[in-house]
Order: sequence, then structure tokens, then C-alpha cells
Amino acid sequence: MKEELQKKLREAFPQLTLDLEINERRIVTVRGECGSWDELVDVGHFLAKQKEVKNVVSRMTVRGLAIPEKDYAPLAEKGRKKGVIRKADVVIVGAGVTGCGIARELAKYDLDIVVCEMSDDVCTGASKANNGNIHPGMAVKPGTLKARLNVEGNRLFQKWADELHFALDWCGCLGVVTDEKLMPAVEAVYQVALMNGVYKPEIVSPERALELEPGLAKRNLDIKGGAYFPSFGQVETYEVVLALAENAAQNRTTFLLNTTVADVLHENGTVRGVLTDRGIIEARYVINCAGVYADEISAMAGDACYTIHPRKGTLAVLDKHCRPEFNGVVMIIDGNQIQNKKNAESKGGGMGRTNEWQMLLGPSATEVPDKEDNTTTPEDLAYTMAINTNPNAGVADIIRIFCGVRPSDFSEDFVIEMSPVTHGFINVGAIQSPGLASAPAIAKMVEEILLKDAGSVPLRASYDPVLPPKTNFRHMSHEEQDALIRKDPRYGRIICRCEQITEGEILDAIHSRIVPTSVDAIKRRTRAGMGRCQGGFCQPKVLEILARELGKDPTEICLKDGDSRILLKENRRGTLNPQPEKGDGPV
Repeated sequence: MKEELQKKLREAFPQLTLDLEINERRIVTVRGECGSWDELVDVGHFLAKQKEVKNVVSRMTVRGLAIPEKDYAPLAEKGRKKGVIRKADVVIVGAGVTGCGIARELAKYDLDIVVCEMSDDVCTGASKANNGNIHPGMAVKPGTLKARLNVEGNRLFQKWADELHFALDWCGCLGVVTDEKLMPAVEAVYQVALMNGVYKPEIVSPERALELEPGLAKRNLDIKGGAYFPSFGQVETYEVVLALAENAAQNRTTFLLNTTVADVLHENGTVRGVLTDRGIIEARYVINCAGVYADEISAMAGDACYTIHPRKGTLAVLDKHCRPEFNGVVMIIDGNQIQNKKNAESKGGGMGRTNEWQMLLGPSATEVPDKEDNTTTPEDLAYTMAINTNPNAGVADIIRIFCGVRPSDFSEDFVIEMSPVTHGFINVGAIQSPGLASAPAIAKMVEEILLKDAGSVPLRASYDPVLPPKTNFRHMSHEEQDALIRKDPRYGRIICRCEQITEGEILDAIHSRIVPTSVDAIKRRTRAGMGRCQGGFCQPKVLEILARELGKDPTEICLKDGDSRILLKENRRGTLNPQPEKGDGPV
């Protein structure tokens, strides 16, 4: 098998000298030097597509490129000095939508669960930089785990929304073409939807398209036909993740933020816990939901079975005065349009909207070597803006550009399994799009894996799956607002004028179970700072409230983590100084 694979690889990449190893699990490890990062990714994809290969571990290098690597040694040393700080049944590594969804699912059982998150808050990685699409399942390869969990998760999402009270809009997705030659491509997508079991996909006539989206009539398009997917939904991803985390915490799950897992402890083929920078947590099970670092966590457990190759996506949020033209997500495709350079392994993104009725463009899909590269490039922004088909919106209407990094592996499928190498270690890796839509089904699958191994686990008698709804002042009627203000005048003090967010809502967020300690954490919970001025007016007020309620000095308050203190600057001696230098003006 190895010789045959090696031959295929030489034929496909004759310019490279690469060496392969393949084990009994059909995991290929490849070594050698490539000429570029894209070439390295192409090699990985080529090998993963061979029928005899389950997945690929890259030990390849790139000529002239230092591939960034995270240094865990000082974090591990720091944790070892502190010794054992906690004993638990389950440790979950990562607090994105996958980790928080699993935590909530397992919280119904009498288990001591600890979630370790390296950042200062939940939902700060790939889950944060997400367009919020609850995909139906028509854009994933049939027969894959990703396809099955996408469709199952889509159907479970309404239950999550009902119990956790986050906004979920089943707005539907309509794709139309204005060139008859493109109808076979539409039919192909429709057939994939049928194979995957997508809910009620529909090939539509021009008349049906206009019935579904009357706004199309204003375009005077010569629509030839299209496809409609009613089970396409839209959420604000951070609302979902926060609700999952809050409900898990409500049911006695412990969240340790600013806690980096530096090693997975295992002995004689069995997991023993994790070593973090805050100390050792002993546990019977470790569930790996570490996003772009999931492959490194898996290797720490002695199970190097896949490699994450980061895929960066850029999104643009437009001002609210650029109202979306359509009720749902509409893709207008004609034969003469400028074709974006699309990643063949990613469905990418399109023109959509948020639940707050803001236009949202993207994401792009660019392979990058750095797992923490969230910079915006002119090329990625150009890709994102080229998606726009709204003639009344342009670059000048952008109020925010942001990037996320997808944790894709070379198989382009999810990796979810109890490790056959280290018992008690459960991999939940390579969860890229449609990971959000799949999240409820992923949580169910991990629950089944754990219970199958653990046997009978008693249910928690006090378990409550319902999270009380949040106060959203801006969505209330005037009568409801007046009644709330009479009850608590702090709801009458507007802190964020763009989004109409009150002091009362910010206080609710600060005194919640998952305590926000940064300005960005408040933004995710309340939308304070998400409007046109992007915090230009409200940020000082939010900072003041955080300092007051947390009992901190204002100079301690950060934008997003411990290294981003807002009111401090480096002086000429390289130390942080809260006082301005002469001529600098106010800090």
C-alpha cells in the first residue's frame, strides 16, 4: 500500500521529494519540503482523497517559510509547579459552539464537568468569526460524517432555540440563475440535497422565485430558474454559544477561562487528565474541542491522527442604512459575473444578513500557515466585496471587517471518535463549516460515545434545560420599556446609542454566570459597540461600568484579553504607563 501511494504521489508531484508512512488505521504521515504553503496543502488533500487513506498527518516543511508553532513548554512548567488543582469526571478543551454544546448536553448527567478555555471568554475563536448560517446540508459531500451531522443538527436547532431563548430565523435560502446553461449546476445542488436528506428542497420556476422573494422584481432580471431551501436558518453565533455556556453553568458545569491546556496526561493507554498553565486537572475523560489547536491536543494525548491546516475567512458587516433587499438569503448567479477565486475544498460564503438586519458579506477562504492569522488582506476583502450584488451598497458602507480561522483537516470531514490509542480521550476535531449547524448533533454523538464507554450514568435530578430569556430593551414596545424603567431606572440609561443598549442590560451581562471582564465580552453579550461608531462613544462608558462592577482599576480593563489594556501605553522605558507623555494629549 505504501509503495502504491508513494508512486501516485510522485506522479502527481514529480517536483517534490516526499516520504510516506501509513499505519494500521490508514493514517498517512508525510515528510519532505514543499515550495509553497499552497503546495503543502495540495499534497495533503491529494493523499486524503485516496480511497486507502483515512486521514493525513503533515510533517512537511516549506522552503523559506517558518511555520508558526505554539510553545507549550513555559505554560506546562508553570502548571506543574502548581500541582493538582482539581479533580473532575470530564474535561472539555475549548469553549466554542462545539465545546459549550457538549458541556450542556453532558450537564444533564451527574458528572463533574470542567471546560478549559485559553481565552478570556467563550466564543472567541472560529465560532465568533462566523456568519451565523444554519446550513440545510446541500453543500456538503454525501456520505460523509459532516453531511449526516449537518442535516441532523439543522433539525435539532429549533429545540435549542426554544429552550435557550436565542433568536433563530428560518429565513430560507434561494439561488436563482439568469443563464439557462447554469440550470444543470442548480439541479446538481438539488440532487445533493436529496441524497443528504435535506428538508423539502425545491427546484423553482421564475414565477415561484418571485413569489418567494418579491424583491427580485425590482432587479428586472431574466430569471431562468433556481433552487430553494426552506431549512436555511440564521443566528447570531455568539448568542448561541453564550446561551449554551450559561445553561451548562446553570447546571453545575465549571468554566475555567484564561486556562491553556499545555499537555494531556495519559498512562498505559488511558487518559489521566490535563496539565494547564494553572495546574493539573485530573479527569476520567478529556474531550478535545480545541478548534485550530485540536490536532496538537490530540498529539499530546499520543494520538497524532490528523493535521489542521488553517483556512482564513474574511467577513464584512455593513451599516444598517444599507437594508438587505430580500427576506432571506438570495444568491443571484449569471454567466457573465466576475468569478471569485474560490477554494475548491470550501463552500465559502455569500451575501447574507444578520438577525439585526445588517448586510453580511463573506467569508472568503484562504489557506494560511499561521493558526492565529486573523489579519485582513486587500485580496480577501476584494473577494468578500465581490460577493455583493446589492447596487446600493459598497465599500464605504462597511462598519466592521473581521477574520476567523477555520480548523480544516486534509480529509475535509469531522474527526469525532474515542481515541483507539488513548482510552478516555475523545476527539472532536476539524469542526469547520457547517460546524455551527451540526453542533446539536455533534453534542448528541459525543454523549453517545461517552455513555457507551462509561455505562450507566445517573441523570442529574436538578437539571434544567431552559435558560430564562434575556432583556432586549431595543426590541420592546414603548409600553414594555416604560414599565421596565419604572421597575429599574438603569434600563432607562442608554449607554450605546447606535444599538440602544442600556446600563441595565450591561449589568445583567456582568452579573451572569459566565462573567465578562473585557469590553469585547460585553459587546458579544449586549451589542454595545456593534453599531456604526463601533464603540467610539460607548466604549469609555462600558469600561467605567466594568471597572466599577468588577472592583478593578480602570487601567486594568482590557479590550479583549490580558494584553490589550485600553488606558495604558508603553513609555520610552518599555513599561506600561497610565500617564500621557508631554505633548501626547489625553490617554
